[in-house]
Amino acid sequence: MAQGQFYTVKTKRRKIKKGRLMFLLILCLFFVTVLASVRFINALNSFQDTSPWTASLPNPKDSVREHAVLYTISDYEADGLIAELALAAYHPGKKDVKIIHIPTDTLVAVEGQESVHINQVYSIGGSELTLQTVSSLLNVPIHYFIEINEDFLPAAIDRVNGISLPSDINLENGSELLNLLHEEGLTPSQSLERRRNVLAAVASRVVQGNPLQKLKYLNSLSSLVSTNLPWRKLLSTMEALKNTEFGDAASIVSLPGTEEIKANGRSWVVDAGQIPLLAAWLDDEKASLPRTQVTVEVLNGCGIKGIAMEVADMLTLKGFKVVKIGNADSYDYEVSQVISRVDNVDGAKEIAVLIPGAQLLKDELESEAFVTVIIGKNYRIE
Repeated sequence: MAQGQFYTVKTKRRKIKKGRLMFLLILCLFFVTVLASVRFINALNSFQDTSPWTASLPNPKDSVREHAVLYTISDYEADGLIAELALAAYHPGKKDVKIIHIPTDTLVAVEGQESVHINQVYSIGGSELTLQTVSSLLNVPIHYFIEINEDFLPAAIDRVNGISLPSDINLENGSELLNLLHEEGLTPSQSLERRRNVLAAVASRVVQGNPLQKLKYLNSLSSLVSTNLPWRKLLSTMEALKNTEFGDAASIVSLPGTEEIKANGRSWVVDAGQIPLLAAWLDDEKASLPRTQVTVEVLNGCGIKGIAMEVADMLTLKGFKVVKIGNADSYDYEVSQVISRVDNVDGAKEIAVLIPGAQLLKDELESEAFVTVIIGKNYRIE
C-alpha cells in the first residue's frame, strides 16, 4: 500500500509557545537586537574578544553550516561556572537554525583531569577550553562563540535606569531582579518567561534612547557579553532575519544520553553511539532527526485497556523515545491521531506510517513531547 494511504495531513494555525526558548538563547537574542539597532563601531567592538587563541578557530567554509557555542557564566568573579550551554548550527541569512542543548552536568574528559561536569570546564580553562571540549564532544568544528555573564544582569538594569515589565511590574534597580526571577512557586516556564521579559525590557530601553544614550548604554553593558563574531556579520545576519520569529526558525534537541545517580550527585552520561547521527542531522540539509531524539507521548483515546502501552512498546522497539503513556481527554476518538508539537513534522510522519489509519496533524500546543499519539477506535491490533 502506498505511504500516502496511511495518513492525511492537516495543519492547524500555529500557536506561539511562550517560554520554550532557553534563557541562554533569549540572552543572545537580546544581544543581537541591541547590536542591530545601532551603528557605533567603537561600542560594537567593545563586545568582541580578540584574544590570540580566537585566531586559531577555523574559518567557516562557503555553503556549509557555521557552528557557534552559546553559553552563560555564573559566579564569574570566582572563575565561573557554565549555567547554560548549547551548540547552534546555521547558514547565515537562512531561516534555519539547528541547536543541541548540552546539560551542564554532562560528564566530559579534560586533559589532566578526571572526568568532570562540563559546567566546570570554564573554571579550568576559560572560553578556549570550553570550545575545545564542545568540539571534541560532538566531533564538529567550532567557528564562533557567544558568552554571557549572567551575574551582570542586575547591574545591566541599573545602567538603563530600571525597566518596566508586563503586569505592571517595575524594577527600579537590579537588586530586585533575583527575588523576581526566583519567586517561590514559579514553574520553570513561568521563570523563563520572566527572564525573557527582563531582557526584552532592557533591550527596549537601549534601542529607544537617543544616539548619545545608546552609545552610553552599549559601553556600560559591554561586561554582559563577549564574542568573537564580527559585528558586521551579526548585523547582516540580523537584517536577513529581522522579520522572522526565532521559534519559527530554530529546532532544539537535547544531547542524547542517560542520567547516572551516585552518592556525589547526578551526571549526564553521553550516548556516544548517537553522536554521529546527531552530527549528521546538524549539518545535513536532508538528514532527519534521529529517532532516539523524537520524544513521544501515547494516549488511549478508544478505551481499550492496555492499548497505549502496546503502541508505546512498538514505538520504543522502532527507536523512538516514549516519555509519557496515559489516557486522552476522552475515549471517543474514532480515528487515531499523530500530532506534531513542533514545526518540523518529519518525526511525526514516520510515526504516522506505523499507526494504520492515523491522521497526521500539527498543533504546537505546549507539550513535553515532540509528538502526541492518540489511539482511536479504528486502530486494529495485529
